[in-house]
Amino acid sequence: MWRTVGAKPGAVALAALVIGLAACGGNDGGETTAQEAANGNARSAASDLDRFLLRKGEEPGFRRGAGPDQVPQSGGTITGVNAYVRDMHLAPADARRLRSEGFISFTSAPIRGPRETAGITNVAQFATAEGAKHNMAHELRTDVILAVGPVANLRRFTVPGIPGARGWTASEPHVGNLWWVQGRCVLVLGNQGPGPFAGPLSTGARAIYERTNGDCP
Repeated sequence: MWRTVGAKPGAVALAALVIGLAACGGNDGGETTAQEAANGNARSAASDLDRFLLRKGEEPGFRRGAGPDQVPQSGGTITGVNAYVRDMHLAPADARRLRSEGFISFTSAPIRGPRETAGITNVAQFATAEGAKHNMAHELRTDVILAVGPVANLRRFTVPGIPGARGWTASEPHVGNLWWVQGRCVLVLGNQGPGPFAGPLSTGARAIYERTNGDCP
């Protein structure tokens, strides 16, 4: 869900997917559930999640900022299930799943790199580590990836140094997305455009993981 480049929310990318779906921000405008009320402190800390996004130099050649083919305003924070479902145009079943997973907030920013490459960096916070792990497992299902549109030569990869990290690449659209869990958060790093994906994405993810001590509020 934490859209990757070219996916829906969790999936925001197949480059366009991650980039396009992360273009909205906001809050629920009054949504309250028993679970969310019980996690008010975690919700108030959502603004601190920006430090879990990619910084300049962490992925070779990449930095924060929209490229020429990206929507400049894509990025920001969405708080609460209602706002996320609305902004990401999700189905009622997704809303039910997100509530069961304990979704709290989603923060994203566009990134740009060499040779007209671009991408997304994002983090989604949940009430529990179990909810974050369930979300990542759902988003990495083959049927969920393919639900965003045709994908050619889907290949998966892992990342030494980050427990449980999983990624996938495709030749059409030409994108790569990497997911991992830190504490109660799901982090996604996605690239689109020319060049290899698995190596650079893995380098960027390890840099974030090490800088943030492998944890997340």
